[in-house]
Amino acid sequence: MLDPGRGYYQRQLEAVAGVPVRGVQRELERLSSISLLFVRREGNRIYYQVDVEHPLFPELRGLVLKTSEPAERLRGRLAVDPAVRLAFLRRAEREALVVLAPGASASFENEPGFSVDAVSGDFFVKRLAERPESLANFLKEGEDMLGRREDVLWRRIEAAGFDVKKGKGVA
Repeated sequence: MLDPGRGYYQRQLEAVAGVPVRGVQRELERLSSISLLFVRREGNRIYYQVDVEHPLFPELRGLVLKTSEPAERLRGRLAVDPAVRLAFLRRAEREALVVLAPGASASFENEPGFSVDAVSGDFFVKRLAERPESLANFLKEGEDMLGRREDVLWRRIEAAGFDVKKGKGVA
C-alpha cells in the first residue's frame, strides 16, 4: 500500500512483513480473490501489485498510512510522487534526500518532522563524483527509502563504493 506502483513477489513480501511465506500466500490469495491485487508471472516468479483503481484502495491505503510511523508515511508519499526517482533517509537525524526525475521539480516543505532536501539527478551524479560529506552521510549511514535499485543511478552509487542499506519495509 505504501508503494502501489511496484510489484512484489512472495519472498520479498515475506522478508518485508516478517511473516512466514505460507501466511503471505494465504493473504495474497484472499486479496487476489477480491481483485485488489493484479497477478503477473515472470519466469518462475509471480508478482503481486495493488490495483489502485479498486474501490477499497483509497480507504486501505489511508488506514495503512494512519497506522504507520512518520518515516513510513513519508515513504508512502514519496513512492507515489512522479517527480521522485530515489530517496534516502537518515532516520535519527530526521533528514531525507530526494533525487528528482529529469525535468521534475518538487517541494517537500510540509513534511512534518522531517527536513527534506530535493536535488536533480544530474546534481546528484555531480555531487557523487565529488564525494562530499553531506551526500556520503546519506549513502553510508542512511537508508534507501524506495528500493528502486533498477535505476541507473544505483550503478553509479555502487561504482562509487557505497552499499546503502534498505530501509524498513523496502523489498
